Amino acid sequence: MNLGYDVIVTITGIVLVFLILVLLMAIITLEGKIFDAMTGKKAAKKAEAAAPKAAAKPAAAKPVAAAPAPAVEAGIPGEVVAAIMAAISAMGNGKYVLKAVRRGNNNWGKAGVNDTTAPF
Repeated sequence: MNLGYDVIVTITGIVLVFLILVLLMAIITLEGKIFDAMTGKKAAKKAEAAAPKAAAKPAAAKPVAAAPAPAVEAGIPGEVVAAIMAAISAMGNGKYVLKAVRRGNNNWGKAGVNDTTAPF
């Protein structure tokens, strides 16, 4: 057995793994900077295109009409309705409107609750 050869192979392997990890980190960082620069250019173009439109609008713009309040079933707290409205607004980028909130008769949900809360 040649102990020196084993040590050299082990050290070479460890060094090679760390060098490849550093190389991958550099590649990912470079890609991130490239994509950030591309996104920044697109945002600048959008802002530049929107600037003349904003200047052309009169100072007193019409207020946006608020959506009607949703029909809420009795027993559902206002915090729950607010959380549902916030989730819809965040996921839909303002395209969707909450019309009603009511409890569902979903037996699959009951089965899930029973499954996760069942004793061992």
